[in-house]
Amino acid sequence: MKKIAVFILLLLCLGSVLMAETMELTLDEAIQLGLANSTAIRTRMLAVASARADMGVARSVYYPSVSASISYGHLDEPNMFSGQDPAALDLDVRQSISTFGKTAAGINLAAESLTQAELDLAEEQRSLTVLIETAFYTYLLALELDAINSETLANKQDALAVARQRFRAGLISDFEVLTAESDLESFKSTVISSSNGIEVAMLNVRNMLNIPADAEFDIILIGELAPLDVKLNKKELIERALENRYDVQSFRSLLKLAEIQDSLARSLRRPVLGALFNYSLDSGVDFLGESLYGAEDWENSWSAGVSLSVPVSQWFPWSKESLDVRKSALSLESRRLDFTSLESGLRIAVETLLLQIAEEDAKIASGRKSVELAERLYRSATEQYEAGLISSIDLKDAQLGLNGARLAYTQAVYGYNMNVLELKNTVGVTEF
Repeated sequence: MKKIAVFILLLLCLGSVLMAETMELTLDEAIQLGLANSTAIRTRMLAVASARADMGVARSVYYPSVSASISYGHLDEPNMFSGQDPAALDLDVRQSISTFGKTAAGINLAAESLTQAELDLAEEQRSLTVLIETAFYTYLLALELDAINSETLANKQDALAVARQRFRAGLISDFEVLTAESDLESFKSTVISSSNGIEVAMLNVRNMLNIPADAEFDIILIGELAPLDVKLNKKELIERALENRYDVQSFRSLLKLAEIQDSLARSLRRPVLGALFNYSLDSGVDFLGESLYGAEDWENSWSAGVSLSVPVSQWFPWSKESLDVRKSALSLESRRLDFTSLESGLRIAVETLLLQIAEEDAKIASGRKSVELAERLYRSATEQYEAGLISSIDLKDAQLGLNGARLAYTQAVYGYNMNVLELKNTVGVTEF
């Protein structure tokens, strides 16, 4: 029984190792893994938690400040002012009644800082999502390019085999064989480069997913390099960009912060009204310096009052506070002008990307037709070459034409997708 249990345990361990050797990921799974592994996102989450704590600190001003103290001592030589073992209890309560806008401005400042921290977190998640999508499609492009070049290489190998057969049959000279062989060898470097491109693309994928390059498992991305199915409306995209883009939202937040800081600077000129209450309980003493701690030996006292602090110097035009008010007003007006310029730039960026997407879409349609024609031309050239009707140079031209048409079509699909992803970045969304 023990041997069977050990055998089962070994099988389970082996299964876990084998499962760990390969990780298959769809695009959605890759995005979820990347978001979960991102240290930058965790840092943003900590910043949000810190901003929430600052918000609590700012709101704490609305609540009274309470402090209490208890003291006890022992005197070797008591006197008429203190017993031998004096004890005291002290309670102090302070509360701001009105700061005439200072407290509210401070809370608004903390609230806007929290909003900005949450905005930074959302943008980090959104931008990483688009980066992972870009790395994903770049890897699929590398696979597609390698497959096209590998197929072209196989076609050249077939052409060389046909040339050798015809040479042995005495139908062509050795020049035709040497030409086909030279063409094959020179194209191998292209296949090596495209194969290396897959490795480079996978390194980028691992980096986006925060997976160490030396991790002891492989990653397989499941997907197809096809044009993204999106419906684009210029007016709606511009509206969403002006609403969702991080730069716009962040600028609005900064604009609001500038307004709050301007309000805070102005509130510093206003008075502060506060209240305080104090209660003390002390052990009583007699004239002989003896403390019996009886009920009559304890004395209590209390005090209460209000305070009004008026900042007089801040009303002087040359004071720092007055200059800060004027400076904050100028800064606020400058930010408003910058915001108008940002909106104009966004409109142009969206319209430009829509034109580029339309261009790539036209290239895809044209490329699809070009591939179809190149495939027909290559099949015809192959048949004619095998029949001895054309030379190896003519066959090579047909091979290059087919290879170029397929590469151009693949690049057009990739370019279309990249422009769509760039449009997502410009609009500030992850989905259309």
